[in-house]
Formats: sequence, C-alpha cells, structure tokens
Amino acid sequence: MAVYSAEHQYIFFANPQTASKAIALTLRRSLSGVPLPDREITRNGKTVARAHHTTYSQILAAGLLTEDQLGKLFKFTCVRNPFDQLVSKYIKHCDRLANDPSKYPWLEGVEAAAPDNSFPQWVAHLSRLYGEMDKLAKGPLEFLNHADLVIRFEALQEGFDEFLRHIGVTEPLSVTEYNITKGRAEGGAAAPDAAKVKKKKKNYTEYYDTACVEVVEKLYEPIINRFNYRFGD
Repeated sequence: MAVYSAEHQYIFFANPQTASKAIALTLRRSLSGVPLPDREITRNGKTVARAHHTTYSQILAAGLLTEDQLGKLFKFTCVRNPFDQLVSKYIKHCDRLANDPSKYPWLEGVEAAAPDNSFPQWVAHLSRLYGEMDKLAKGPLEFLNHADLVIRFEALQEGFDEFLRHIGVTEPLSVTEYNITKGRAEGGAAAPDAAKVKKKKKNYTEYYDTACVEVVEKLYEPIINRFNYRFGD
C-alpha cells in the first residue's frame, strides 16, 4: 500500500526494507494517513495494485488517483544502501525457511558454505536468475523516480523531520519503531536462556565477499551512484 492524506496533501510510497512500515504506521496514527489501496486490486485475474508496496504507476492504473491529483500531492519515499538492504532481504528469506540450510534452494549442489552465512551463495543464486535480480535492482526506482523527497534509511528521523516541515507540521513527531529485522543480531536467533543477553548487531559488511560486492555494484549502479552509496558506509 501507499499512505495518503487528503488533509495534509501527501502520499507516501513504501519502498521495501527501508523502514517504510515504521513510517506508514506513524502517518496512519498521527497524520491522518489512510492506506491506498486498502486491499489488493485485480482485474481479469491480474494484479493492478498490490496491497503492499504500491507504486505510483499502480495508483494510476487502478484509478485510485489521477495524474493531476498526484501532481498536487507532496510525494515521498525512502531509500537504503543496497549493500545493507540486501542483507535484510536475505535474512527474511532465511526466516521464511525456518533458518534451516537444508531448505535453502541457493545451497542445492553447493559443496561448501559457511554454516552461519550463506549470503554469498544467495547472491550468486540470484545473479544466475537474472530476471529476478534485474527486478530487484530496478524495483526501487519505481518508488524513487516520482518522489519530491527521498528519506535516507540511514538518517530516518532527520528525513522525516524534513517531510513534516514540507507539510507545515511544527510539532515534533518521532518515527515509530517497527518491524526491525531480528536476524541482524550477531549469531542469529538467541537460545531461550540467552534471551536477556544483549547481542551485538552484526554489520552488513560481514556477510559479503569480494564477488558479492561486485555483483551488487553492477546491479544497483543507478541507485548507488544517484545517492552516493558505497560498500562499508
């Protein structure tokens, strides 16, 4: 979904893995935001507008707003360093497969992989499935190309404060913490008796090898160059 407010005249496009759910929740709780659409829209069995992460073109195609109406709204979204963003995506893939390497399709036929990090194999697997990886690389541009403001994940509150100034809200408002990737803690899921031990967050660079860096640099070149992202930032 996107989040729309007729009162404050904005629309937020939720770019995946960029704290978009946290911002969407904040908008809905405090700034008259409503989901747009409120459910998936299909026509002739084909999805016209997704229920989650709806894009500018989908809003138009579904007839939810006209181009003229969109032009009058303050449009904003978020962006994140692709090197960091892909690690969160990988961890969520692992979570969906119960963190069981025997179920990881990217390890099929692979003789050697680190027991606690199959990220290089995951990236290599995706690079072979070029169609899927191409979608990953170009997908964020659907959210970024129509935005009046792009908030950096790395400076989330500062960016959100700038959005508030644009719509004329003077009262301070903090972004709600939501949907933090638990697997970014070092060592994965904690055992029950270790649940109270605060674990050090594992830096995204620790998941990479040289080949991984080169693949991501190539596939995400437009975003990396536009926002001056670098590996290790």
